[in-house]
Amino acid sequence: MLLSMKKLLGIVVLGLLLVNSSYSEEANSHGGAIELPESARPNDATISLFEERKKNFIEQRRREGRLYTVSPKGNAKNFNFEKNLVSSKLEKQLSKGFLLSYLFYDNGIIKYDGKAKDGRFKKDITNETLFYTHSTGKSITSYIVGHAICDGYISSIDEIIDWPLMENTLYHGQPLRNLLNMAAGDKHVMHNKETTSFKGSFTHHRNIGLDSIAFLLQGTKPKENKVFYNSALTDIIANYIVFKSGKDYDKLMKKVFQDKIKIANEIAYEKHGQSMNKSQTIRKYNGSPQTLASYSYYMTRLDFLRFAEAMMKDYQNETCVGNYLRESQQQAKKWFKYRPTIENAQWYLHNYSKKYGSQFYFDFKGLKKRNIIGTEGYNGQNILIDLDNSRIVVTNSAATGWNVKTYMLNVIKKGKLPK
Repeated sequence: MLLSMKKLLGIVVLGLLLVNSSYSEEANSHGGAIELPESARPNDATISLFEERKKNFIEQRRREGRLYTVSPKGNAKNFNFEKNLVSSKLEKQLSKGFLLSYLFYDNGIIKYDGKAKDGRFKKDITNETLFYTHSTGKSITSYIVGHAICDGYISSIDEIIDWPLMENTLYHGQPLRNLLNMAAGDKHVMHNKETTSFKGSFTHHRNIGLDSIAFLLQGTKPKENKVFYNSALTDIIANYIVFKSGKDYDKLMKKVFQDKIKIANEIAYEKHGQSMNKSQTIRKYNGSPQTLASYSYYMTRLDFLRFAEAMMKDYQNETCVGNYLRESQQQAKKWFKYRPTIENAQWYLHNYSKKYGSQFYFDFKGLKKRNIIGTEGYNGQNILIDLDNSRIVVTNSAATGWNVKTYMLNVIKKGKLPK
């Protein structure tokens, strides 16, 4: 009898381990990194660890006073949902793959609302889970530029940068268009290919103020105007918005996020750290708003979708901001990373885009003569919008390694989920 009970207990324990495999897996800490490297193919225990690190990092920045936040106004749109379309591939991804959230919106209705299966991680993915936007935040910054133009703070995308903070640097005197298109001739001033630091400093650009960056750039001149994808450049654009809107900056941000996007949850971006240099010529800027803004937002999955829907409707209704998006599309430059045939091209949305303009991707392979706009963030924080047929796909993921053609491009093209 005792032996039978022991056997039964062993079977139960084994079953629990099989059901909750993440509890028996060993997490890879990747040397204590805050975020998973793009090459990572994490197990559930590792994803759970990095989700916890993300939460802790955001709260740390909050305690340090390094979050700029916009609270919801209480006017968030309630989406219309239908029963999820059948897709065994998506179910598999959300049960044991790298996708943590998948939203398919079709003509005003969410036809697939998918989150990672409950119980996979220490804390389940919910509608309140904050995701890094990563480089999708660059597109959000551009959308704010559109509002700043329409509200008269910036004259146009051809406005010449006349900004005391950036005097005697390569950015001063250039048209804003060059910065928006990542064609500011600044490759030679960056320290590394990841464009996380400027020459003269090994410190991540977000851990020093814009006044310190201006100090490092003193005497520099632009070289060429070919597209060079520079992550630090978008933070300069973000702070230019602060400079141009002045005391109305908070008002502008509330107009974008509360009145236009109509967020349901607080959004935040990570502020720059304080300045590292003590130059008398720029000390007056130390810690001022125009030295602290960034494109590094934190948002919930449905607020990602609200942002996408707001952009789509601006474009379709030919609002002033919609005309900014149209102009961005029309003047987009040839994208130098269009490479749909390279090995593992399917892991990255940008490999299928032929043009890049104003921090957005356009003209996707296989979608000829279709008005498609895309955004892409590190490790798969992506948005793809069919502006003619009112379709949107939003993904949030822990890692690359899932096929953007299968889960994004083909869905937008056909309006159907993978089987």
